[in-house]
Amino acid sequence: MRHIGLLIGMPIILATMVFYLTMDQPKTYDSKARVYTGIASGSTIELEDTKIDFRAANTAYDNLLNLIKARTTIEAVGLHLFAQHMALGESNPKIISAEKYESLLEEVPREVKDLVVKGDVEKTLENFVALKDSGHSNYIYKLINLDHPDYSIEKISGKVGLNRISNSDFVDIQYESDDAAICQNTLLILCEVFVKLNADIKVNQSDAVVKYFEGQLNNSTVHLKEAEDELLDFNRTHNIFNYNEQTKHIAAEKEEFEIKYFEIYRKFHASKAILDELESKLATHEKKRIASENIMELRKKLSLLNFEISMGSLGMKKDSTLSASDSNRMTDKMKEVAEIEAKLSSQVEDLYQTDYDNKSVASTNILATWLQNTIEYEGYNAQLQVMEQKRLEFEELYKKFSPLGATMKRLERKIDIAEREYLSLLHSLGLAKLKQQNVELKSNIKLTEVPYYPINPKPSKRMMLVAVAGIVGFLLVVIVIFLLEFLDSNINTAARAEDKIELSVSSIFPVINLEDKGIDYAFIQNKAVNAISRNVLLNQYKKSEMEKPVVNMLFSTQEHEGKSFICKNLITKLCELDYKVLHITYDVQDLGIQSKYYQKITYPVNDRLYKISEIHEFDSEDSIQDYSLFDFVVLEIPGIIKNPFPVKLASTMDYTFLVTRANRAWSEADKNALRLFKEATTGPEPTIILNGVKVLEMETVLGELPKKRSLFRKFMKQVVQFRFFNKRSIA
Repeated sequence: MRHIGLLIGMPIILATMVFYLTMDQPKTYDSKARVYTGIASGSTIELEDTKIDFRAANTAYDNLLNLIKARTTIEAVGLHLFAQHMALGESNPKIISAEKYESLLEEVPREVKDLVVKGDVEKTLENFVALKDSGHSNYIYKLINLDHPDYSIEKISGKVGLNRISNSDFVDIQYESDDAAICQNTLLILCEVFVKLNADIKVNQSDAVVKYFEGQLNNSTVHLKEAEDELLDFNRTHNIFNYNEQTKHIAAEKEEFEIKYFEIYRKFHASKAILDELESKLATHEKKRIASENIMELRKKLSLLNFEISMGSLGMKKDSTLSASDSNRMTDKMKEVAEIEAKLSSQVEDLYQTDYDNKSVASTNILATWLQNTIEYEGYNAQLQVMEQKRLEFEELYKKFSPLGATMKRLERKIDIAEREYLSLLHSLGLAKLKQQNVELKSNIKLTEVPYYPINPKPSKRMMLVAVAGIVGFLLVVIVIFLLEFLDSNINTAARAEDKIELSVSSIFPVINLEDKGIDYAFIQNKAVNAISRNVLLNQYKKSEMEKPVVNMLFSTQEHEGKSFICKNLITKLCELDYKVLHITYDVQDLGIQSKYYQKITYPVNDRLYKISEIHEFDSEDSIQDYSLFDFVVLEIPGIIKNPFPVKLASTMDYTFLVTRANRAWSEADKNALRLFKEATTGPEPTIILNGVKVLEMETVLGELPKKRSLFRKFMKQVVQFRFFNKRSIA
């Protein structure tokens, strides 16, 4: 309980300090806003049946909360609040208190005041932002980035509280300030700023996607149009309006043509063969007549007209449509053919009349047949010539259309790819716009509870701070005491002495403080001396009368351990009990013991001590004749680390006592010296007399010490020792 004053005083001191330091603590006002985010369960225009992704929702909430407390957001709030206050023409209790406003005007420099546009917060804000961005040494930049209680980023951020209400879509935003108006307006500005920033971020993200797909769609439209125009130009260049139908039509015409061609070809050669046969039956002069110039001229005209008629009738002219004039011309040509045939028939008849003979009947039949076959032959010949030209045209047409198909397929494939790309981008653009609308819908955060104007300040935490200061003071002292006790390497207590020295403690003696009037040190000292004397007396009864005196050696490992003090008190007590005591010591100082039972011998400290084997060898003057007259011999030797000691005599000692101070550490030198001493002794193992222990340690021997204590101190002692049910008597 020696630390009871510190355990009580330190908490009281700290609590008192906090009490006085918080006397002028400003009042604190707080306000709250509640916003609806719609992140988890908000409406959507997506057509798919979507499920709630809780991980994505939590991430979205984390992003939103981080955005609220982001440096950019808080900076914008601080600047806007400062601009709002500076734009006032006079103090407005709904925006800032008069005291705060006057203080603000006093500290703002003239260069900043010149930027203020009274009544126009937005213009003032623009001017302040421009000044802040102009450098790092201007007033606005320092105002925002240092530690102003109302406008700095650090202070505003530290007073903003965020809380999501369970797993709902609502988020509470709290703010506190020493000015009720600033508290409300800061929260209003914060809500406005972060809602706008959130919408800008979300919408800008979706806008970028939409713009990308719009740009790609425009490029795809151009590519598709270029491919279509290329195919259109190709069709125009090659007169193609429907390639597949045209090729089918050409193939069908070609097949039909081949049939007609072979039919005409067959008839031509058949008529030619008949004509050759008829001419072979005619006489020579008849042959000459039919080969006359007039007949050949008529045949030539007939062949030419048949060719033209065949050209017209088979549609072999390059202009495939006949006008009304062409139709009339064909009719005229048919008439000419009839006239030429009539003339040719007339020429043949004239030939018949000229060459009339006995064979007239047979010749007339041959000539008539020849005339008929000649007309057919010329017709077939004209048709065959037309067919040959037609065949050449078909070959040219095939040569033209064959490569066009591959080119057209390549162009159509190009159009198909461009069209599919266009449709894919069009679909993606539609989804992007749908996503954009959905994002805009979800990013439309609603302020469901507008920040209120706080009327009453928050309850003061002054008493709680005082209590915490007291508790902290108490715990701090306790921790320091425990640390000091834990780190203290001194012997201090009997238990630690036995643990460190590895010897048993026979007696302890307290340190005496005569200035402390609260403790009866005379009583404690007497009890301690009695305890030491009791051990010495008990040792006496272990020896017979013939073995007197009982020799007790008091030694120490170092100097100034209090051996002489212990010896004085011990000898005084033994003499009071009428025991004859011989005190052998190296200390020449007079102990002041006035008793007929006391005698003292002093000896010098030198190397001769090593050779002493009997106690009478200390008496160089032979002043004592019979040592058996003494009941006890108290032999005091100097510290054995730095001085010699009687090794031979130590082995004959009845009892040895190691005197050591409690307020020092037990070193390796002490251990080594004690080990050598124990090896030299053959008697009982030394015991410890622990000198200078703290008074409270005496309670382990004497019980509760006689001390004046108040009821409070008695109670605190019981609390510390956990003796709540301790009684002083049976009743």
